[in-house]
Amino acid sequence: MRIVIAGAGRIGRHLAKSMSARHEVVVIEADEKRSKALSSETDALVIRGDTTRIETFHDAEVDKADVFVALTDHDETNLLACLLAKEMGVPRLIARISDPGLANTFERLGIEEAICPETIAANLIEGAISGYHMVARILSSKAGEAVLLTVTVEGGSRADGKKLGELEIPKASSVIAIYKGDSLEFPNGNTELSKGQKVLLLAPARDADKLKSIFLK
Repeated sequence: MRIVIAGAGRIGRHLAKSMSARHEVVVIEADEKRSKALSSETDALVIRGDTTRIETFHDAEVDKADVFVALTDHDETNLLACLLAKEMGVPRLIARISDPGLANTFERLGIEEAICPETIAANLIEGAISGYHMVARILSSKAGEAVLLTVTVEGGSRADGKKLGELEIPKASSVIAIYKGDSLEFPNGNTELSKGQKVLLLAPARDADKLKSIFLK
């Protein structure tokens, strides 16, 4: 998959480092210092240029991207960048927003996901404080509301002692990671689950109760 990221701030840099090991990643960044730093930290191709200029998009071959992600610090810049990418035929558009109230506007303009990191962080902290197994809503889109779920496998549950591929996980849901002590594992169908493991999932809100019934007794 070819992913183009606009913006090499904290989130863009982390995403580029994470995704470049498995995908072709191109990052557009106007700041010279950030560009040089990212080039030395990752295998991603870093293009220095304005994320709102069509010439920069041609240099980055945005028209060949499968996904375009706008992660600058400015909502207006992210919107314009996504609209340019849309004009160039990119099938999937994702944008960071600082103002959660803009989510519907972004999505009505054809941007698949408009994600507010501050809202995600607040919901995660709320869940930690309250001791929820299920963390609150993190994003919404035309396809419906999505939630980030954190579940600790309970002994005697349907997940205990089973391989991930043996579980009836709803098709629209995804197991993102499994915490094993101090380590983080990215699972596959052969990953075996056991009591006490903490599982991180992303799922439609409608599937939350079904997932809970799989991992909890």
